Amino acid sequence: MLVPASRLLVRVLPTPLASRLIRFLGGRSQRPKIYPAQQEALALAAPVRYGQDGRNVAWSWGEGPLIVFVHGWNGSAAQLAPLALRMAQRGYRCVAIDVTGHGSSHGKRTGWRHFIDDVAALTATLNEEVHAYVGHSAGGLGMMAARALKKLRARFYVCICAPSHPFPPIRAVQQRLAPAPHLLADYQAFIARQFGTSWRELEAGQAFAGAGADLMLFYDKADRFVDHTEGDRLVALCRGARLFKSADHGHSKVLGSTELEEALSAFLIGQGAHA
Repeated sequence: MLVPASRLLVRVLPTPLASRLIRFLGGRSQRPKIYPAQQEALALAAPVRYGQDGRNVAWSWGEGPLIVFVHGWNGSAAQLAPLALRMAQRGYRCVAIDVTGHGSSHGKRTGWRHFIDDVAALTATLNEEVHAYVGHSAGGLGMMAARALKKLRARFYVCICAPSHPFPPIRAVQQRLAPAPHLLADYQAFIARQFGTSWRELEAGQAFAGAGADLMLFYDKADRFVDHTEGDRLVALCRGARLFKSADHGHSKVLGSTELEEALSAFLIGQGAHA
């Protein structure tokens, strides 16, 4: 009943209240089911507390050059845990974050600013050179924005099924609430402020500005949430970036694919090639 009622309220409430309702609904987060393979991988990790009062949690495996993994909106470190464990077995220290409102971290709400600020806060807590940031979906976009806004530096950046700009929540609001154009524009501006820029600049790929040969892009042709053509757009914007595509995994299952693991491993040791 929440969506039908909210759709009606968005139409009848005064503009300020309707905008607040859209923002409220857009900031809700969910915690996905944890599957046995994910739980088994998490059981082998050591928790890392970060953020204010240590209320947020990340998970660490292995020793070696540091890889920071960032999940997507309504995701969790658990989704990346099997991949992080396998990369740890290849000789890396792998740390997977639970962003505010996700996984074992505190809160029931989140926002793009949480993705940006939390990645920076975890990096500060770890206090060591980062070999690579690896982000899935919103996590990929968030970490690339943090790279610019928080001056985060790594040798490599890897985006898996990441949108070029934060259009998925706009699309979701359009489909579920059908707001008037001025309300949608207000929500776009609200999101853009979290990135410290305008919606027009976000659409132009500002979060990825300056990325090139240090960036790997991985998409799946069966992804129904972020179309694989986002990879084509980004590789055109980021000269020298490497684009890989798999065929039939979808948005989340791609995280467990052999193709992703092999492409990631090759890229991080400088052997990646276009595919």
